[in-house]
Amino acid sequence: MQVIVPTENGYLAAQYGKYAPANARDANGPLCSFPVKVLDLPATTKVWALTLLDFDAVPVCGFPWIHWLATNLAPTQTNLPANASRDLTTSMVQGKNSLASPFLKNNDLVAHSHYIGPTPPDKTHHYQLTVYALDQPLALPAGYWLNEFYHAAQGHILAQTQLDLPSRA
Repeated sequence: MQVIVPTENGYLAAQYGKYAPANARDANGPLCSFPVKVLDLPATTKVWALTLLDFDAVPVCGFPWIHWLATNLAPTQTNLPANASRDLTTSMVQGKNSLASPFLKNNDLVAHSHYIGPTPPDKTHHYQLTVYALDQPLALPAGYWLNEFYHAAQGHILAQTQLDLPSRA
């Protein structure tokens, strides 16, 4: 399995992170999810999923920052366009990102369950995009938590691949 996303000089393309134009962000940060192309899913794949996590956030906020969770994508939909997190909401089930943390007191319920782009505050962070090929759809509701995804996916992962996506501060 291979995953392709847009990069510039080895970094996640600027328009999907901290340097997104004003019309692609709100008070929560960058909103436009980056395109994702998945190649060579196993033939028996029933759905695929992705997680986008920032483990470099631990020293800053005390936990890995969740930027995007999506599952139950059809194996025929291997080219997610830019802004799929907001434009193709019926094509996937999205989980909660870290804006939903009760510690943040963020009341924007729409922002909680969509892509929120990288905005590293202190240095370049390395974002971990993991794509999973699954042997069945997962019985997860919209707004599921990351741990719920891990539990539901256990025993159903046919293949997975990770991509390191640096984003500059």
